[in-house]
Amino acid sequence: MLDLEKRFPFKKEHFQVFYHPDCLLHEVGSGHPEIPARLSSILRGCARLPAQLPVSFQVPQPARISELELVHEKQYLLRLEAACLRQSRFFMSPDNRISPTTFRAVLAAGGCALALAETLREKGAGFALIRPPGHHASRRSAEGFCYINHVALAIEAIRLNEPEATFLVVDFDVHHGNGIDYIYCEDPGVFYYSLHGEPDHIFPHTGYLHETGCGEGTGYTRNITLPLESSGDHWLRHFEVSLRDFEKKIRPDYLLVSAGFDAHREDPFGVMNVEDRHFIKAAGLIAEIAGDHCEGKVGFFLEGGYSIAVLERLVPEIIAVLAVRRNQRSYLEVYEEKR
Repeated sequence: MLDLEKRFPFKKEHFQVFYHPDCLLHEVGSGHPEIPARLSSILRGCARLPAQLPVSFQVPQPARISELELVHEKQYLLRLEAACLRQSRFFMSPDNRISPTTFRAVLAAGGCALALAETLREKGAGFALIRPPGHHASRRSAEGFCYINHVALAIEAIRLNEPEATFLVVDFDVHHGNGIDYIYCEDPGVFYYSLHGEPDHIFPHTGYLHETGCGEGTGYTRNITLPLESSGDHWLRHFEVSLRDFEKKIRPDYLLVSAGFDAHREDPFGVMNVEDRHFIKAAGLIAEIAGDHCEGKVGFFLEGGYSIAVLERLVPEIIAVLAVRRNQRSYLEVYEEKR
């Protein structure tokens, strides 16, 4: 491991990045896109960040099964653990490959999500560099390489202490985050916004424009679908125009981001043509909204994105942009307090 926490030691005012070496233990075998190199490449890129950057890296404790029960049914979690222990090749679907050490990776990723939730409660901001991803996972099912829903876990951890807290969830993975959407479909305390490829042509074939929530949550879901092969300019334009739709419905206390990078033009899935600059602009817009509405409390959670080269250069750059913006804001707040 790279000991990033030694190179970038903890300072409370810094942008916090959470990772855990056990997240590399989820082995999926050859031919599967969700490989350990996705995360190790990001960490390698982070090691090249300037030492003076206002960012801190932390390795938190893995989650306990009882903590994962904030979102997932106990029997589901025990079935997943048992499948790993008996060395099953996959869990619930052939796409969801597992290994004997997958459950350790799941617990490690959950621990990062919980640590980020606590940082947000303390009015901080950060990024959870984790795998397996999570936005397709629902309360009792795994899907789309996802086993634990990290965004939902962070929401429920925050709600333990702040039951009335409200949330804006932004999902820019090229695939609709059906797990998050369905968990909070009826919940007016969570506004879910997703920008993704047309459901007719892309997994998980959900997230149509007419899906706007249900029951008391009607109007608290905003799905924006884009044609395959959409340009980065087209993607960003829709993002800029529609993202603030939440303002008609909710005043969020927290902003959580399902950060998937598989809409990138270099991604092997080849769905869209978004470039580095578009993702960086989108991250800046999200940080701006968090500053306007949530006292800067924004947490990013790594989802998809399967080009190793893209992840290695882009994710560290986004972390640097967010860290600088966060630090500037902190200094401005201190300055205003002193005036």
